[in-house]
Amino acid sequence: MSGYAKDRPTDDTPFERMRYYIREIGQGPKAARNLTRDEARDAMEMILRQDVTRAQMGGFLLIERFKGESPEELLGFADAVRAHARRISPKVDGLLDIGSPYDGRRRSFVVSPAASIVACAAGLPVVMHGEKDLGPKHGIPVGDVLEALGVDVDAEPAEVKSSIEEVGFGYMRSARFVPDLFALRDVREEIALRSGLHTVEKLYNLAGAAYSLIGLTHMPYLEKMLAAATQMGFKRVMIVQGIEGNEDAPTSRPCRVFEWAGGEMRESRLDPSQYDLAPAAPEAMAGGDAAYNAAACEAVLQGDDGPRRDLACLNAGLRLYLAERAADIGEGIAKAREAIDSGAARRKLEALRERARARAAV
Repeated sequence: MSGYAKDRPTDDTPFERMRYYIREIGQGPKAARNLTRDEARDAMEMILRQDVTRAQMGGFLLIERFKGESPEELLGFADAVRAHARRISPKVDGLLDIGSPYDGRRRSFVVSPAASIVACAAGLPVVMHGEKDLGPKHGIPVGDVLEALGVDVDAEPAEVKSSIEEVGFGYMRSARFVPDLFALRDVREEIALRSGLHTVEKLYNLAGAAYSLIGLTHMPYLEKMLAAATQMGFKRVMIVQGIEGNEDAPTSRPCRVFEWAGGEMRESRLDPSQYDLAPAAPEAMAGGDAAYNAAACEAVLQGDDGPRRDLACLNAGLRLYLAERAADIGEGIAKAREAIDSGAARRKLEALRERARARAAV
């Protein structure tokens, strides 16, 4: 830090500023320093505006990954992305934001769309978000499953806001909401690894939600992710180390859950055996393409019994508990089951399909 002021470039062009930031973070474990929040925002602003070279963009993102982004840096990155975003403020009470990994999953059933629609049918407004075919995993993202279910996943912000207000559910596509970030997909593909952008996308809260559910892959990211998420305007945040490192808790084993509310964090182990749930065997958990996952989700919403229903109910119950629509997870699971058994979940899906059909007909 002592060399910070005198090493600052006198040439204030984006090219030289980015060279300076790369030098500061790239000196190795002993000499490198974390950027301040303002510096991180400036660096990310230059990347989003594409004011610097592609080599600088890739170099900066990769060095940050290997150094490890600090909470202040993640906040600076989020500040820049949010400033470039088309944000909405739906007039609903207690909106829940689902922070699914944008690059999807490959090996397992994508239960999050079914669980979110069930929670919505139980009275909880929900917003999901993502993008198509993002690396490095290039898995099946939640948006592809929703699209295969007949839900509109390419709507403009005003239409998404209206959908959340009128139906209780919306999907925000990155290309529509953060076009400057979407424009970086080729650079992100070239560097072949996740970067801080993948973290920011999970937690940037473009709809002004009160509650946040986020998936966690690697434990070392917990503290910094939580520190950043708690400054995104959420009342309560839950981070789940779930299936393939996403936000979906399994029924076949316990998983770690981290809850933040009122300035305090609490860690617990979610043990599904406490809730009279059928553990999902490997064949029930097997993944597939978007159509396969959509068919499995629809079967749950239509009332089919079995381990996938229990998987959806556990995760819908978790959502209802997080968003203070249930006193505990057990009550949330009971409400989820009622939403399916009463036909409310099936009707919610049909309402979303009807909106999609109406927009397509215009």
